[in-house]
Amino acid sequence: MFIIENLHVSYGELQVLWGVSLKVPQGSIVALLGSNGAGKTTTLKTAMGMMKPTQGRISFRDQDLTLIPTHKIVNSGLFLVPEWRGTFATLSVLENLELGAFPLRARPFKDKTLEHVFELFPRLHERQSQRAGTLSGGERQMVAIGRALMAKPDMLMLDEPSLGLAPLIVQNTFKLIERLCREEGLTVLVVEQNVNIALGIADYGYILENGAIVGEGTTDNLLADQRIQEAYLGI
Repeated sequence: MFIIENLHVSYGELQVLWGVSLKVPQGSIVALLGSNGAGKTTTLKTAMGMMKPTQGRISFRDQDLTLIPTHKIVNSGLFLVPEWRGTFATLSVLENLELGAFPLRARPFKDKTLEHVFELFPRLHERQSQRAGTLSGGERQMVAIGRALMAKPDMLMLDEPSLGLAPLIVQNTFKLIERLCREEGLTVLVVEQNVNIALGIADYGYILENGAIVGEGTTDNLLADQRIQEAYLGI
């Protein structure tokens, strides 16, 4: 469904991605793992048209996204939940959610999708008039995921969804991500430093180091890999 092939990306003269390739099959959860500065966020930004690669190809449902602007990528059914949530602090919860339905593909379903988001996140229904900037970190994460769902995506990319959240909120967030995939058919690419929590729900994983893929495999194989245990799990 989603394929990155031989992706090279630079910030000016500084190259940060070196031939990254990965696949996300339809209806699956794939984890892209790595430490700070590995190039994970750059990979997602490039996939969303926020950066242009110097080499390589990105495709979604056989459509080449490599040179397509971001708004058209969103309209194609691919949506990113950025690191640190990206909520609009001065807008209410409801206004933040309604902004998610801006893509043409989502507008006719706005009211029905909003009902579904409130079913998933009853807390947001209770606080729909509250300014997003006054919410807790976990609540802002709910708003960010809810807003993404308002866009009616076929595939969701999440950048460090556990960042800055309490352990219980992290567990609930990842349970929701798994539910959206297994029960509602959403395809997911999740970028994480928390290897245990990400591989706990993923079908397949890739390890990114210094801008290059250095390992990949099923979650069981990755968790059993001694090098990954030592580098990421402290075993």
